Amino acid sequence: MDLTVIHNPAFDRFEKAGFTRSQFQRLDALYLRALQGKVFMSRMVDCDFEAGVATFSYAKSDSHPPMFQFVIRQVGPRQVMYELYQQGKGRAYKSGLFERVYEKLEEAVTGLLPPPL
Repeated sequence: MDLTVIHNPAFDRFEKAGFTRSQFQRLDALYLRALQGKVFMSRMVDCDFEAGVATFSYAKSDSHPPMFQFVIRQVGPRQVMYELYQQGKGRAYKSGLFERVYEKLEEAVTGLLPPPL
């Protein structure tokens, strides 16, 4: 039996998994929409680079506990897990795709916004 290791140089070009600038901008834009509707007045961003975890928290004010927490957790060299936590309910959603968790957060925040005039 012969063991042959195959090295594909194209595989090295793939970017490592991570949180992109556009994803950050989408979370920030959602906060700004909620701020404009006076739903949230505080946003906290916490990054623990050693653990590979970033947390975006949305709260009514600095003195209130967060209503929503969007957690980005690196679980492997090329895999990121996204989680959504809601106050009083715990983890509401978890997925390996940013879009799915973001949509759930957007639906929840949009439901809190006042109706347009």
